[in-house]
Amino acid sequence: MNKTNFHTHNYRCEHAVGNVEDYVKVAIREGYTELGISDHAPMPEYYEDNRMKEEDFSGYLKEIEDAQKKYGDKIKIYKSLEIEYFPELLEKYDKYREKLDYLVLGLHIFRKSGDNKNYSSWKIKTGEDVISYAKYMIEAIESRKFDYIAHPDLYMVNYRTWDESCEKAAHIISKAAEKIDVPLEVNANGIRKSFERHPDWDRYMYPYKEFWEIVKQYNVRTIIGSDTHNFNRMEDREMEIARKFAKEIGLNVIESIF
Repeated sequence: MNKTNFHTHNYRCEHAVGNVEDYVKVAIREGYTELGISDHAPMPEYYEDNRMKEEDFSGYLKEIEDAQKKYGDKIKIYKSLEIEYFPELLEKYDKYREKLDYLVLGLHIFRKSGDNKNYSSWKIKTGEDVISYAKYMIEAIESRKFDYIAHPDLYMVNYRTWDESCEKAAHIISKAAEKIDVPLEVNANGIRKSFERHPDWDRYMYPYKEFWEIVKQYNVRTIIGSDTHNFNRMEDREMEIARKFAKEIGLNVIESIF
């Protein structure tokens, strides 16, 4: 089995550890064949911190390109960003894509129909917001600006109780992913966070089992993403748990998005 990972972060996002070469060295040591560098995109329109700065983007690209030249005979390295969806920024996504190999959707913020206010996906508390998140996810997927959907079950982080709204949201997201044929990610970082923050919980923050059991009902490609913010944890116990989780459910796991 080829080892790959298309979801990594580095020091530029201000909440991660390591540079590009740190990740590449670990990937080579662990026998990876492909590695995507996908730090959080500069979003000065909405984030003052915890994101890459606009002025750091060119250095970010150069560092990846330098790693490609230095280690290209050992591993395939791709340039990417993880980014939010804001419909008013579609031209910005196109400009990014011209310089990148793929774009990852990380929907940490959602909007409600007819409301341009930004709501945190981490703090969803009502069934109505669960559905709003799912509908906004559809809009993002159908924009066709993204090649890969990170942690689509993030809406369960704070909601926790699986109910009719959660089930409906899972069907909404799965149908859109099937229609556009975009992979959904089983995210290992949700497992790390569960162990660190809620060691007594009987389930992970995400991946959330019931969500993925619905995904399985559709012709949807899935991929395992480390989403690591520390190069020393890119290939760790949590990645193995994520792979086992996907296998036990019977998901259609792909190794590469290319």
